[in-house]
Amino acid sequence: MNSFKHLSVSIDDQKVATVTLNSADRALNVFDEELLSEIQTVVSQFDTQRDLSLIVFRSGKQSGFLAGADVAHIMSIKTAEAANDALVQGQTLFSAIAALKIPTVAVIHGVCLGGGLEFAMSCRFRIALDIASTKLGLPETQLGLIPGWGGTQRLPAIVGLTQAMTMILQGTQLSADEAFKAGLIDALASAENTEADVNSFLDECRSTSPPKHRSENLLKWLTEKTWPGQAILFAIARRRLGHRGKHYPALAAALRAMEVGLSKGLDAGLREERTQFCSIVFHPTTRNLLELFSQRERARKASTWIPATHSNHAPIETIAVIGGGTMGAGIAQLALTRGYRVVLRELNLELAAAGEKRVLDLLNAAERKGALDLDKAAAARNALTVTTEWAPVCDADLVIEAIVEKLHVKQSLFKDLDAHLPERTIFASNTSALSITEMASVTKRADRIAGLHFFNPVHKMPLVEVVKARNTSPETLETLLEFTRALGKTPVVVAEGPGFLVNRVLFSYLDEAVRLVLDGVPVSEVDREAKRFGMPMGPLELMDTVGLDIAADVAGTLAILDADASPTSEFLNGLVRRGIKGQKTGSGFYTYSKGRRGEVANLGITSGSVTPRISSRRIGDETFSGIQLRLVGSLINASAQTLQAGIVSEPWMVDLGMVLGTGFPPFRGGPLRLAESWGHDTVRQVLGDLAKTLGPRFESCEWFGIKTAVGQDSSPVLRNSSVPSATCFNKESHNVHNHRT
Repeated sequence: MNSFKHLSVSIDDQKVATVTLNSADRALNVFDEELLSEIQTVVSQFDTQRDLSLIVFRSGKQSGFLAGADVAHIMSIKTAEAANDALVQGQTLFSAIAALKIPTVAVIHGVCLGGGLEFAMSCRFRIALDIASTKLGLPETQLGLIPGWGGTQRLPAIVGLTQAMTMILQGTQLSADEAFKAGLIDALASAENTEADVNSFLDECRSTSPPKHRSENLLKWLTEKTWPGQAILFAIARRRLGHRGKHYPALAAALRAMEVGLSKGLDAGLREERTQFCSIVFHPTTRNLLELFSQRERARKASTWIPATHSNHAPIETIAVIGGGTMGAGIAQLALTRGYRVVLRELNLELAAAGEKRVLDLLNAAERKGALDLDKAAAARNALTVTTEWAPVCDADLVIEAIVEKLHVKQSLFKDLDAHLPERTIFASNTSALSITEMASVTKRADRIAGLHFFNPVHKMPLVEVVKARNTSPETLETLLEFTRALGKTPVVVAEGPGFLVNRVLFSYLDEAVRLVLDGVPVSEVDREAKRFGMPMGPLELMDTVGLDIAADVAGTLAILDADASPTSEFLNGLVRRGIKGQKTGSGFYTYSKGRRGEVANLGITSGSVTPRISSRRIGDETFSGIQLRLVGSLINASAQTLQAGIVSEPWMVDLGMVLGTGFPPFRGGPLRLAESWGHDTVRQVLGDLAKTLGPRFESCEWFGIKTAVGQDSSPVLRNSSVPSATCFNKESHNVHNHRT
């Protein structure tokens, strides 16, 4: 065998060849030109060797098997011809592996996604390590693409059409056990006896009785292997795509590739897969989703947020969470699942017991769902200390407070913490908007204090706002960025200011939704138009879910940002005084029974003709209704205002925060990406028309009038824009818990 840069080959005395993939200079194996070329060389050499008994492919990376193709390379492709050539290269390689006369085995652990799974499926047999980090899937549709190296053809052949549709259209990732039950892998290896289990399986693969794929029952055969059954499944799938298929063209493209392969055979299916891939790779949705992926990777690098990294800060091993409510318990549970020791402190034994129960309930739920294996779940429980005392807290490297949103209460806590804890300990607040600088002012460690604003539910929401206060040091910021990444979250560094980034922008949108209702627009119509735009939930239903009492508090807090007086706070407080608080009381903008939404509630508002009326408008190839223009206009303008105020310094930071923090439709790329697609002239015209009819809140932010420098992402960059250390606070604020469906 030749000498390789990204893999190694060994052959033992039983004539078993083992190819170990180990991408140089990467933490995870990723397909690039060099790795593909080296595997192609190895496969060509194997094709001429007849004395081998087995070929085994496995990873030398602890992080996993293979993460798929290099997204940066995909984004660099400029023509359909270049895209087709890249697809032919991968399809030809995997077809060559599938055609080898010598049995092939993929030994999978950790990540096995996209091109990695397509590679594994080209092998004759597959075994996976049964640990929580093992995930198998084809998530390409989440990036606006489809599997392009045979995934749309081989997955249905292995797991059946129904399972394949689910995995490809939803981007589902299966655990090792789920993959085994689905027939995607042939055997499981235990964490305790990994090598013994793998070797036993390899012996079976090279024996005269190799593993057999499980047979199908008659009903599944009739449904998935006959033309009428397949036609019904495709018809159902297309009907269920509905409006989503319009926004995400990759879904229909994937269905078409699968359909052609099943009806006309593998070669035709591979050609159709290439055709469909090339038809969508340059679609605006795909470019937006790929850009968001790149932004997420960019946000996870400390160098994005601080001028130079530092290596002299101590790692975080133990954290203390003060407050065991919904947010505190969520933060504690997440940290425990990531291997941290956690001290949960409460004011009294009753509150401590309630907080402990919340944490344990979350851990138990994660274990039931397979997100935690038995050993890790047990270790997490053992790593939790619940107390009402200060002594256990003193061992913490990081303290996160998640108590009541009252500045004076948080200052009192920080003053006590400063007196009790070692000088090295970092303090962080989970506040959604209060001034971190003011909290730090009562301590002697202002350089080691910042904000860590998590979103609810903590274990699901991917975003954390890392709030830089006036005196937060670069070392503290870097430590918190590393901690955030270790929790599996994406950080966005923000400056202080009411609502920070996400809540500030979001509530302009929620405020406009209430104004629409007060102008006579039916509640259901407001929510319907928001969902037609692509939001996962209507704004009024969202407020019901959050709680109208919380929404009222936030409306009052952020009123200082209004260009004209908002009626929202007074209106919501009026509902709250009548006991109408949303889903938790059974009535809000809608009625609720057993947690399920019912009819629109009687709010005492007369519906009818909408005044003032806003006409629909054609922008590009899409028509936006007047309701959508009001909602979306508020989002776009507020997003630009956060840049104007220096909450963040670049447009992509706003877009990423809004997509991850609120569910802003990813296919649109974010509010400012949408503004770019409209064009700033059009944005100013739309906002100007709204301002003439509705008032100064829609006056176009100056940012849209600044001559912009266009970067590689075609987003405008503010000149001399740096994140300031703090912005004035006039009122206390409360968290808007954002939900995604």
